[in-house]
Amino acid sequence: MAMWGRDTPWRQGHLLSDDAVKSVLRDPPKGTIMAVVSHDCDIAQSPDVEPVVEVIIGQRIAAVDGNFAFAKNARRLHLTLTGRSQQLAVDLEASRKLAIAKQQLGDYEPVENVGVTIRELTILQRWLAARYRRAAFPDEFDRRLGATGLRDQLNKILKSHGALISALYFDVDEGRDVCRSGGDEPYTLAIYILFDGDSEAAERAANSTKTAIEEAFRDKCLSDEDRKWRDIELVACEAISDQAMTVQQAENHKRWSADHISLRTEPPQPMLRNE
Repeated sequence: MAMWGRDTPWRQGHLLSDDAVKSVLRDPPKGTIMAVVSHDCDIAQSPDVEPVVEVIIGQRIAAVDGNFAFAKNARRLHLTLTGRSQQLAVDLEASRKLAIAKQQLGDYEPVENVGVTIRELTILQRWLAARYRRAAFPDEFDRRLGATGLRDQLNKILKSHGALISALYFDVDEGRDVCRSGGDEPYTLAIYILFDGDSEAAERAANSTKTAIEEAFRDKCLSDEDRKWRDIELVACEAISDQAMTVQQAENHKRWSADHISLRTEPPQPMLRNE
């Protein structure tokens, strides 16, 4: 067994080689990958202080699904690794983590030709943290989102455009905790579609997403008979550059996840603010 020191080559986001994966998993399925998710400071510590390195198991995939890109889903992440000579798209599941003894990992070197950029590492870190800190919405709002079919519609829209959309932010009832009792008393909802301000393709995708979301809400919640809103009233839908969103907006609005939770299943948790 190799000795572990502070000069270890391992860092957060590094991939294990196929040989290293096989030393940890018996007969892993074809395409299995393992990525280091422990923080660099913990990796560098002596095994006497931090005896293990945490890794996450995933799979190579042909293409990213927009529903799982940019940490939109707290349980599953699609991420393209572009930090080295070879690009690789991977599918990671939050529940598939393992702890590997540092002495065992010290026998191997990280994969050299695949790695993460700073932006990709930030997405990975944000997704890992979202497992424990993410937004919750009122249970009745969540029920209506499902009963009207809007949740499925949003997922379908994000599947088409989501690979270029950084996030959706929801402002429900202007942040007030209001109890709604019937469809004739709709929640008010403003949606902000965050996109990369340096990408014209992302801006076009955000505007297409805006149009699709507006059409979906009108179709599901705006009555043809009296032109009144039912269940959820979409009061605003805006595409906004990540260079234009203010700190106050990020603080006051909740990031919507394709796998979001309601108050029924878990207590509400504050959002991470450094997103």
